[in-house]
Amino acid sequence: MTEYATDVLMVGGGPAATCAAGAGARVVLADKGYCGTSGATAAGGTGVWYVPPEPAAREAAMASRQGLGGYLADRRWMGRVLDETYGRMNEPAVQGRYPFPAGPDGQPLRGGLQGPEYMRRMRIRIRRSGVTVLDHSPVTELLTDADGAVAGAAGYRWQLHESSRVRAGAGVLATGGCAFLSGAVGTNSNTGDGVLFAAAPCGRSGCRWAGPRRRSRPEHVRAAGAPAPAARTCALRRLRR
Repeated sequence: MTEYATDVLMVGGGPAATCAAGAGARVVLADKGYCGTSGATAAGGTGVWYVPPEPAAREAAMASRQGLGGYLADRRWMGRVLDETYGRMNEPAVQGRYPFPAGPDGQPLRGGLQGPEYMRRMRIRIRRSGVTVLDHSPVTELLTDADGAVAGAAGYRWQLHESSRVRAGAGVLATGGCAFLSGAVGTNSNTGDGVLFAAAPCGRSGCRWAGPRRRSRPEHVRAAGAPAPAARTCALRRLRR
């Protein structure tokens, strides 16, 4: 059993987790695969609604999306998304030196990111900022304090063949919106690490905190001390004191 104590536990290793990690606090990041190569983004590409803060350009962008959505979208939220995206997309260029391609006018085109290159740079970024990265370490259950508040998580480190426990002052679930082996975004989010966790009917869209698939884990994995297959229920419902 390996135990950690930290300010923030980040569960997941994709864009959301790596962007949020390393903001000054002590952070432990647990990824069921290898942070930087697991998940849908690392295997594909990401299109982004990147529009310069010019009134005419923003108005045209929102008008086009409203038509696609049956005019049900809230323009105030659309404006917030455009503001946030514009600022966030400038960060990879400045901080991560992401090689955005240039358009005919020589200006960088920041309407998308190539997943492999983007996530490789994000892993470098969080490692340099001091984040403790637990690769191939799926989280199996949440831990709570005496008052019932979530205070960390327990998991298993496949490469070390041992259980792990992280006590944290705060936790962030950034496990993505693409279920295991879903084929979402044209990719296969299987991490190739032998972990058979899949989305279960837990009432949360895209939830990947779930029990294993009906097939059991390979015998060589279970023989190494891994926990036996659990019932097909969401781990969020199996809070542990």
